Amino acid sequence: MRLLIHDANVLIDLLDIGLIDEAMALPCVMETTDLVRYEIVDAEQTRALSECIGKGLLAVLSSSIEQMSKIAEMQSASPQLTLVDCSVFFHAQDRDGVVLSGDGRLRKEAERQKLEVHSTPWLLSLMVIEGSLAPEAAVERLELLMSINKRLPHRECLKLIEAWKKMAGSKKS
Repeated sequence: MRLLIHDANVLIDLLDIGLIDEAMALPCVMETTDLVRYEIVDAEQTRALSECIGKGLLAVLSSSIEQMSKIAEMQSASPQLTLVDCSVFFHAQDRDGVVLSGDGRLRKEAERQKLEVHSTPWLLSLMVIEGSLAPEAAVERLELLMSINKRLPHRECLKLIEAWKKMAGSKKS
């Protein structure tokens, strides 16, 4: 089963479009780091995230002192990344996981280090493939997300919307 390590921006995206439970129900191991969890400060988002954690849908990785030392070294070597970014990167690398982030700097570093990395649109696509999200709903949610999060990969999003509209149209025929 694939291990997905979530950065804050992906979790926030999923919370903003009301798909956190559906995403966490995918047949993957879902984890984030303690530093990411503390980065989410909005009261409603914190409550919803705590519910996912309480239900066992999302695990929070606590970094040991030794791991924090390595994470800090990683951040010193890559000052363009935050300590929180490095915690996601470290745990994905250490545990052979997939980095889930929309942060351009973290994505570039993960790709440079040959780690698999994806963002929220990929997760929506996975939900469509798994059948937990109808293509019509995926279009609606991605369009909503695009109106909220201007940092999404615009071309990739438009391609997904087009593909999902075709899927929805073929299901009606």
